[in-house]
This record gives sequence, C-alpha cells and structure tokens, in this order.
Amino acid sequence: TAVNGKGGQVTLTGDMLTLKAGSTLSANGTNGGGKILVGGDWQGSNGVRQAQSVVMEQGASITANATQAGDGGTVVLWSDVGNQNSFTRVAGSIFATGGFEGGNGGQIETSGHKLDVGGITVSTKAKLGKNGQWLLDPYDVFISDSYTTANESLTSGTYTPSANASYIKSSDINAALASSNVTVTTIGAGTATGNISVYDGLAWSANKLTLNASANIYINQKMN
Repeated sequence: TAVNGKGGQVTLTGDMLTLKAGSTLSANGTNGGGKILVGGDWQGSNGVRQAQSVVMEQGASITANATQAGDGGTVVLWSDVGNQNSFTRVAGSIFATGGFEGGNGGQIETSGHKLDVGGITVSTKAKLGKNGQWLLDPYDVFISDSYTTANESLTSGTYTPSANASYIKSSDINAALASSNVTVTTIGAGTATGNISVYDGLAWSANKLTLNASANIYINQKMN
C-alpha cells in the first residue's frame, strides 16, 4: 500500500521461491518507489528469513519506481550466501527508477552463494537525478561472454548449478551500465576463495563499475 505517494513494501519469504514468467511484483509510487524483498533483505540484514533458492524466470517483472517525483525504491532477490547449497537465478526485468520530474535512482541487489543473472534486465535510471545501483554478491565469480554454464540445468523449477563459481555475462553488465551503477562484490568461504576474474567483453560507460573482491581480482582483458 502506498503511503504519502510512496510505494509500500512487498516481502516474500520461504526456503524455495520462484517468480514465474508473466508474474509481476510492484511497489511503485508517485513520490517514490517502495521496497520489494524476495528471499531476504539487503545483504541479508534486518532479520528477514533467508531463502535457500530464488528463481525469477524470464518474463517475470519487478518494479519499485517513482512515477512522478522522488527516488526509486529498493529491490532485493537474495538467497543465503553463507549456505554452499544456495543459489539465486534471475532472468526477468527489475526496475527501480527515479521520477521523471526529479529524484534519484533506487537500488537493486541480486545475491546468492551461486548467482546466475543471464538475460536479466535492470534499470535504476534517474532522468534528472543520479542513477542508482545494481549490486551482485556471489562467492567466486567469472565475468565473461566466452565462458558458458552449459553444465547447469533448470528443470521443473529446480536449478542445479554445476560448480561453486558464478558466471556473469559481460554483456549483461554492459547493458546495465547504460542506466545504473554496478557493483560486483564477493565473500570467500569454504571451497570458494572470493576471487573476481574478468576475462573479456567489459565495456565502460558513463556509469560506475565497482569490483570488490574478498580475495583477488584478475583482469585478463585489455582495459580501455
């Protein structure tokens, strides 16, 4: 429910959560976007129950936009990053944009011990203010358009990762940088080291890309 023209809050909790194709979650408001939490709160905070798996299918959408004047809201898709069996897979569209009459962009987080955001569409754009942020928080991560996740599968709503590392397409990050600042951060534990490895395809834009690894950052492409 919107209060004073600001979007309200939607919270979905459970062990295994799936947002099916065609589903919509909305917390839009004329004076500011609201808050949508799926599987946990920002960085697992505030005591919100943490999911083991979160899947957002292609064709699903989430919006927490300011539709007139105000800041974009907050959207979190989270599974317990400390659980080596947890994963977050997001292929839908997520928007937390600022108002067309003023306001800053919001913040979007997609995090899990294993993270797959292949095909995602995100925007925290602000027409008259500052663009917002998309935060990705897996354990080990490879950023590349050449590496594939062909050994992974999604069958009957069950996503089976093939390895401990997460693979993020450079093209998905590049597309997001057109409308958002992007931060990739890692936390190493167990068999994961917390490395970030950039292999190819990243192209900078006017927005800010931040790589923050708990261990090492390896750059294997020419940086312009």
